[in-house]
Amino acid sequence: MMEPGEQYGDWIEGTSEVKNTYDGPGTYVATFSGCCVADANGQVDFLLETTVELDKAEPAFSPSLMVLPVVYFSPGGSVTIPALHPRGLLDAGTYRWEIPTARTIPGFNVDSMGIVRAAGNVQHGTYHLYVEVSLLHYEGDDCTGGCLTGATSSVFFTVVILSPGLSPTLTTEDADSDYSSSPDKILIFRTGFPLHIDLNIHRTHANSTLLLRTSSLLPRPLSVSFDQPAGVVSLGWDKPCVGEAVEAVYCITVMELPHTLNVSSQMCLRIRVLEDEAPAFKELQWLDGEAGPVPGEPLTWIMGRERSFSVNVEDEADMDKVLSLDLSPDTPLPAGADLLPTQFMGNTAHRVLKWLPLQTAGGGSYELCFITSDTPGVTYDRAGWARARAVRVLACRYAVRPQESMSDVAARFNTDWVQLWALNPDITSPDSQLGYRPDLHARGAVVNTGHLYTAGSGDSVAAVAYKFGMTVKYLVNLNANFRGMRDKDPLQEGSEVCILPNSCLRD
Repeated sequence: MMEPGEQYGDWIEGTSEVKNTYDGPGTYVATFSGCCVADANGQVDFLLETTVELDKAEPAFSPSLMVLPVVYFSPGGSVTIPALHPRGLLDAGTYRWEIPTARTIPGFNVDSMGIVRAAGNVQHGTYHLYVEVSLLHYEGDDCTGGCLTGATSSVFFTVVILSPGLSPTLTTEDADSDYSSSPDKILIFRTGFPLHIDLNIHRTHANSTLLLRTSSLLPRPLSVSFDQPAGVVSLGWDKPCVGEAVEAVYCITVMELPHTLNVSSQMCLRIRVLEDEAPAFKELQWLDGEAGPVPGEPLTWIMGRERSFSVNVEDEADMDKVLSLDLSPDTPLPAGADLLPTQFMGNTAHRVLKWLPLQTAGGGSYELCFITSDTPGVTYDRAGWARARAVRVLACRYAVRPQESMSDVAARFNTDWVQLWALNPDITSPDSQLGYRPDLHARGAVVNTGHLYTAGSGDSVAAVAYKFGMTVKYLVNLNANFRGMRDKDPLQEGSEVCILPNSCLRD
């Protein structure tokens, strides 16, 4: 049933809803045509045709197409034909746009993004274009690039090519370009937060009357209002709830009256309402100037050297607020590490961890699990998300502190400076080449504090200690990852063990 709206000379607004029950499986074609859209050459029909395919185990859908019956632009201009699921389901399919060979018009083409472009040398006048949009599937080896499902929609519309000149323009804030070389925009919102869009119309004549022509697929709660004096079209939704994620399209062109040739190109707003999610973790950042740690690789420290890193989170919903960023109780801080208070900044937050591993931390492996959450919505609990990172301290490596001597470092590891010097053949002046001394090149040198032994089959904590004349307690002090192990627990074959042999204690 057609429900007529207001009539503006050559334009009648209205909506129609058609319901049909099909007898059984098969391919059906539904055709909707309207008469008439008037243009400079008289009356032109508008046609929308949809193929409904019901012979699939999982029925496909024919894409809904949003385009105005008449669009205007200059030579070299373009118009987009957005395609989406009839019920606005997000990311429901991939589409192919094409102009059938039999309906090709010289100077016009459509690309893989649904943008119909006119060549720069197209003559002024009226053209009637026919574009088919097909749903693709990727099942089977022969469909890696997409195969047709048989679910197709097509549209027959009019393009009026005008001479370049004054025309109203449309702008909206906080929108990214959806397509290159296109006025269309994409706007992303989240459930649980108000949706509001202001589309600003810039007149070419201060006292002109604006006539809007629109084509849209909007969910019922999303309202549209128009402030004629201000030239603002507003779209709003009080607060989409959980489960109301949807994709919508609103296409508009504006004509200034009485200057009927002052007409804008079509602009389409693709509105994506996504489910609200917990804040997302960004990549960790070292605060000592070094490049950030490789994703998935352990965070590496050296005994004696303080390092700090920043944990950063951001909520994709700009109006959301990060409420917490904590370390999980199941993953306590390593001894001596300091977790600074969280810094909150609206929908972002960051927290700094500082750690100077002591001489007993070498070889240690840890896991730090951070948990973050955001503001709870009206109809759902507070969302939370966690990310764990492995942390390790290099075995047998120590960063010399300011003014430390070889004897100082040796004392930290319960050995003597001669044995420590023997572990570091590159140090030729043990009395002066360590520590932060401004007149020396090797400031804050990293030294070896033991040998790295590769555990073999049958090795245990006690067996390795005995083999190298060490006590079990001393071996554990050099290898923090052995803490909590029993003397006879087997070591992982191929793992590295820091040792300081003592022939005096060896039988």
